[in-house]
Amino acid sequence: MVEAVRVLLLLMVGAGIWAAWRRSLFPGAWAHTFHTAYAEERALLTQARRHLRAVDKDHRRAEKEAAGQVKTEHEKHEQRIGRLEREVALLQNPGQGTELARLGGLVLYEHAVAASPEGRVLPLHGLRARFDRGDRVHSLYLTKPNGGGDRAKFPHRPDPATSPQDSVRLFDEEEVRDFEMKINEAAAQEKAFRAGLAEQLAGKQEELAGARKDTTRLTAAEQSHTDVRDHIRTDPRRQKALANLTATRSQWQDITGRWPPR
Repeated sequence: MVEAVRVLLLLMVGAGIWAAWRRSLFPGAWAHTFHTAYAEERALLTQARRHLRAVDKDHRRAEKEAAGQVKTEHEKHEQRIGRLEREVALLQNPGQGTELARLGGLVLYEHAVAASPEGRVLPLHGLRARFDRGDRVHSLYLTKPNGGGDRAKFPHRPDPATSPQDSVRLFDEEEVRDFEMKINEAAAQEKAFRAGLAEQLAGKQEELAGARKDTTRLTAAEQSHTDVRDHIRTDPRRQKALANLTATRSQWQDITGRWPPR
C-alpha cells in the first residue's frame, strides 16, 4: 500500500512538471495548452521552433568544423616548426646522443664514450680504441687525436688477493675485442657525420626558415572559417526560419493574448 502511494505521488509530481513545461511552451488558457481545438496552432508553433533549431544546429556544426580545422592546421604548423627546431638544436649541439652499447664501465653513445671509473666523457670524433691483452686484465686504450685519452680495464682472471665475497665480473677476450670494434666503427661514423655537419645544419636551418614562412594551409583554414561565419550571419535559411517563427508566435499571441517563447 505504501509503495503504491509512493508510485502515485511520483506520477503526480511527474505529471505536474510535464504540465508546467507544456504551459511554458504554449502559454494562455488551459485549453490553449492542452485542448485538441488548438492542436494545429500548437503544431505550427512546434514546427517553426524545430525548423529554426535545425538551421542553428547546422550552423553550429559548420562553425565547429571550420574552427576545428583551424586548430588542426595551427597544431600541425607548430609541430613541424618544433620538430625542425629540435633537429637544428641537435645538429648545433649533438651532445652524447643515444646509447649504443656498454661493457663493464664503458658506455658507447652515438657521439661519445663514457669511460670509468672516473666517468670521463670522450668525444668519438678522432677517437681510437686499441685492445691490449694482459695476464690478468685486458685493457682498451681510448686515444684522442691530441694523444690524451683513457684506459678501461677488463679483468679476465680473478685476483688471488681478492676474497670470494669481493669477486668481480670477468670478461673474455672476444667480447672486449668486439667492443673495441664497436667503438672504432662508431668513431668512423662520427667522422662522416662531422664532415657533413655544416652542410646538414645549413640545410635544416633553411628548412626551418621555410616552415616558419609557410602558412598556406593555416591561412586557408582561417579564411574558410571566416567564410563560414559570414555565411552563417547572412544565411537566408535562418532569416526565413526566424521570420516564420516570429509570425507563428505572433499568431499565437493573437489567439491567446500571450507571447510564446522561441
